[in-house]
Amino acid sequence: MCGLFGFIRNQTCDPTRATDMCVTLGTLAEERGIDSAGLAFATSATQELTGRPVTNCRDVMAGGWRIVKGPGRFSRVWKSDYLEALDAAPVALGHTRWATQGKTVAVNSSPLQVGQLIGTHNGDVDAWRFRADHELPKPTGETDTEVLYQALDQAGGVILPTLDVLTATVGRAALVWTDRRWPQLVMLARTAVSPLCVAVDIDGNLYWASNPGWFRTAAGAADVTIKEILLVPEGTLMMVDFSSGRPVPVDSRTFTATARAKDDRLAHIVAYRGFSVEDQAADEEVCNHRTLREPQRFRSVPPTLWLSPSSR
Repeated sequence: MCGLFGFIRNQTCDPTRATDMCVTLGTLAEERGIDSAGLAFATSATQELTGRPVTNCRDVMAGGWRIVKGPGRFSRVWKSDYLEALDAAPVALGHTRWATQGKTVAVNSSPLQVGQLIGTHNGDVDAWRFRADHELPKPTGETDTEVLYQALDQAGGVILPTLDVLTATVGRAALVWTDRRWPQLVMLARTAVSPLCVAVDIDGNLYWASNPGWFRTAAGAADVTIKEILLVPEGTLMMVDFSSGRPVPVDSRTFTATARAKDDRLAHIVAYRGFSVEDQAADEEVCNHRTLREPQRFRSVPPTLWLSPSSR
């Protein structure tokens, strides 16, 4: 279980409210993870990387993006020194983490750089399926998130190849990422179970989070008026363009999301931690995944019982 948050800014408006909203969302996201946290934000024109990204540093500049992350709570990782840069950033991707896979080190902490992608993930997926279906490079870390993003990076496309990977994903996943090959797009996707929520304020800024309740709390703290909150349905890929200086949804596709039986059993813990009863009920209405049956477990039978009475 992890927490996602972030924004795409309307760059014609006062930047401070969206920045305050983002930082407050990061603090609220601590309810879904305090082992590590991070924030990636654009600082200049995005450029494709020509080599493997640096993944073991707490503060790195790469391809027009700055990625800061570290162990502990978001409120520990965040520094007021970042305020000026965040005010100028058109987009920011944030993450809080429970270290359910791998050690609490930078290479396992998100936002992750994987190939040309910078991404965040809340959930747990079968990484072995991607390794079986794709010739992926050796991961630098120990998380399923990295393997999932390796498959997305290798797909190398915006819509159909991405949908193929998302359709093949088995498990829980809410994802937000950007691809340096398509520098003006942010992709948001929800497969099975893991919640993803989007909000728009009256200034035209777009936010996302793992809990819709965070928007209401953060809006009050940041003096922001929320215009609309959307619970993203399972099996949805959304693309948002910010090349015009404001977030513009340009496409939305649907696919069949696939969960495991254990994902359904754990949903009340891993998906709805911190949700109000009303928000949980509303999100359950947009859940439509299919569930794989668990493998049959055969009980061993003593060999003598295989024989019929006449053959003894």
